[in-house]
Amino acid sequence: MAPKLKVAICGGGIGGLTLALVLDKYAGDSIKVDVYEAKSGFSEIGAGLSIWKRTWSIIKTLGLERSLGEMAVTFPDETPKLGFGFKKSDQAEQSENFYRMISPYGSITVHRADMLKILVDNLPKGFHAHFNKRLVAYTQPEREGSVTLRFADGTTAQADLLIGADGVNSTTREIMYTDFAESAMRAGNMDEAMRLKQHISASWTGTYAYRSLLNVEKFLEFAPGHQAATVPLFYLGKDRHIVSYPISRGKLINLIGFVSFPESEGQNLDGPSVVEVPKEDMINPFSAWEPEARTLMEGVEKSSRWAICHVRNLPKYVSGRVVLLGDSAHAMTTHIGAGAGQAIEDAYVLGRLLSDNLSNKSTLDSALRVYDSVRRPIGNFVVEHSRTIGLAYEFNYVPDAIRAAGVDMGSPKGFDLLSDFIYDTWSFHWKSMPEEDWLRAEQMLRSMLSEPTN
Repeated sequence: MAPKLKVAICGGGIGGLTLALVLDKYAGDSIKVDVYEAKSGFSEIGAGLSIWKRTWSIIKTLGLERSLGEMAVTFPDETPKLGFGFKKSDQAEQSENFYRMISPYGSITVHRADMLKILVDNLPKGFHAHFNKRLVAYTQPEREGSVTLRFADGTTAQADLLIGADGVNSTTREIMYTDFAESAMRAGNMDEAMRLKQHISASWTGTYAYRSLLNVEKFLEFAPGHQAATVPLFYLGKDRHIVSYPISRGKLINLIGFVSFPESEGQNLDGPSVVEVPKEDMINPFSAWEPEARTLMEGVEKSSRWAICHVRNLPKYVSGRVVLLGDSAHAMTTHIGAGAGQAIEDAYVLGRLLSDNLSNKSTLDSALRVYDSVRRPIGNFVVEHSRTIGLAYEFNYVPDAIRAAGVDMGSPKGFDLLSDFIYDTWSFHWKSMPEEDWLRAEQMLRSMLSEPTN
């Protein structure tokens, strides 16, 4: 039997491969999936990521909790645990953690490469992967018909649906929003065209992230008893902060030092977005900090510098038969540990919609409208949440409760209120579940197509 849909996924990262697994689980052979990856194989850039209860619920639904849980520092369970410890560190004197954020599961921290390998290992036998396929253009008919994909090697492919899971520098988003802007210009709406052009590329946040991996055994020889070997931590300071947490079954520390220039947010980058740098570039911005933070940074042996970019308030995730997923739709700062989780949630809701028995070529537009209606507000919300709390970590945003109390953020009362703000901001990770979003999407689809739910 011919498949009811042919789906092309551009991007073989966490979001794209999760979508392939969701489609296999709920649609089986009724949807043909081809993944086009620009690199020569599946690979993830970056080091660590954190998983929270919302995302873990999807991991469990896909049957991956055993294999992924074995890659975590400790096997996850819902018992409330430490998510992160927080301390103020931009002073010479040693400080204590001013807050310990407790949440269901705590933070499940894993290496990105480990997670990607688990996704790859669980791909269905009939899965079709195509490597060295960098998307450079696509065309789609005004009404029904196939989307044509064009790749840098001169080849083409066709599908009923193109899903751009191609990351922060998404070619799919670039083409989509260039088309949107040109359409607005042809209609004489120059202000709208200028607004749409701002979404073609991700914008720089004004923050650089210096990344490194520390071998725990070697680090503890250098710094015996250092809490970063076992405790996920935030070290906060003016215009910069440090995040560290163990990954790879506790064998490595994922370490990131953030250095921000708030006045540069939205400006063009000067140079490449990712570069290898001398370790001193990572260590020196924190040389005047408290001993514990300095010692942690002095364990660095090599470093890379990443310009942190984001995609704010995207007005549409869908154009005809082309859809954005993951970082292509809502690239965000790392300050709330949500980037990978949001890509997985996109994949879950979109995959369930496409797999639904009401979804076929003739109803595809309805399914995509529902995806956009359900997922876009959530994705845009998390982008803004992550941006705001990142400013608060670096004392460039004063939460309303602290302002109303008329206290300094660095005072004992200020730290108490900052702790409340941190918890409230992070709590979306465990206060509601993506299954609720899917049920809402299912109801919307049936209402749109005039079929009652069971």
